[in-house]
Amino acid sequence: MTPETSVIIRTKNEERWIGECLRRLARQTYRYFEMVAVDSGSTDRTLEIVGQSDARLFRIPPEDFLYPYALNYGCERARATKYLVMLSAHSLPVSDTWLADGIAGFADDRVMGVYGCIIALPDGSIWEKIRWNRWTAGLRSGKSAVIEKDGMGVLGFTNAIIRKELWEAHRFDEAYGAGGEDGAWARYWFARGYVAVRSAKFSVYHSHGLGLRALRKQWRYWGVAGRAPAVCATGV
Repeated sequence: MTPETSVIIRTKNEERWIGECLRRLARQTYRYFEMVAVDSGSTDRTLEIVGQSDARLFRIPPEDFLYPYALNYGCERARATKYLVMLSAHSLPVSDTWLADGIAGFADDRVMGVYGCIIALPDGSIWEKIRWNRWTAGLRSGKSAVIEKDGMGVLGFTNAIIRKELWEAHRFDEAYGAGGEDGAWARYWFARGYVAVRSAKFSVYHSHGLGLRALRKQWRYWGVAGRAPAVCATGV
């Protein structure tokens, strides 16, 4: 059966969390989906772990990696008929109804995409846990909100679902090589009357183990990258 949804996962040396990510996807109550992994040169056990799952694995040379290129590459190979899910390899869905809850956000035809909150992983730094802690109460409330304009973190591809037909009409801009393609894509559709939905139930556990200084640097970087195309990137 042709899947309704494809989950696109970019990987590179993700052995710490990719197995748990794939296991949580496999437990989803919503079953009409496939998993598509796009690897850009893993040298650890990532490929072995992905190979033990039901995910379809594609590989690109590390020197060809750009954030939006890897996503476009995966989306091109996705067999989904309706939805494309962008999920970081070290993002863990918060529940077994995560996909079903996210797709429920598309009840309105004006919705371009659905995204969720972020909660630090168990091995996240204390600063990341403090930074994301304010969203934990929102997660427990199960609330969602309609977002009508772009901003930091809106429709971030750490965990987001978009309509496939909209991606086909306007692919991710590969000029944003080092990131920011998610914000640029959202702005394009906001300008055309679409909205996004932030769903607490579509949240993930996700972090990088960053200290306070690195966390501040990251936020300053994303604030700039989201507004102006970056031309080079390394890593995933």
